Amino acid sequence: MEILPAWLWFIAGLSLLVVELNTATFFFGTVGFGALVASLADFLLPGEIGSFVVFVVGTGLAAYLAWKFDIYSSSQETLRTGADRLIDETGTVEEEIDPSTGDGVVLVNGEKWRAEPVDDVKIGTGKRIVVEDIEGTSLVVSEFEEDSGEKNKDPEEG
Repeated sequence: MEILPAWLWFIAGLSLLVVELNTATFFFGTVGFGALVASLADFLLPGEIGSFVVFVVGTGLAAYLAWKFDIYSSSQETLRTGADRLIDETGTVEEEIDPSTGDGVVLVNGEKWRAEPVDDVKIGTGKRIVVEDIEGTSLVVSEFEEDSGEKNKDPEEG
């Protein structure tokens, strides 16, 4: 019984997993997993053909699982960062929003932003708004329709 091929599979598998840790491509990891499974198969059932078949099946299984993980993780809602985090937040108008002059400043989450209305209607100072979108460096806002559950919410808190 020759043990050398099993150790070669094992060393190759570990090496590819280390490479995967530094690249994060899922390619080297799947092939490394297949090599480790082939190493185990070669220890238990010596033979070149059997270990190669196990290598191909193990690599295919690992690739399938990586693909399923990628689909699952990309289907989850992503965390909004930057200015996008302000979409759907509420605030107050600091300076009247006038679409004809392009003036308007709102306070959202304690930050002052230039603002423009969604529907070319003036929004007066002190009114509550909700952020609908972002265009360039301005927030696109609409007047906030208050319902009973939202009346006590501080607009600076979002």
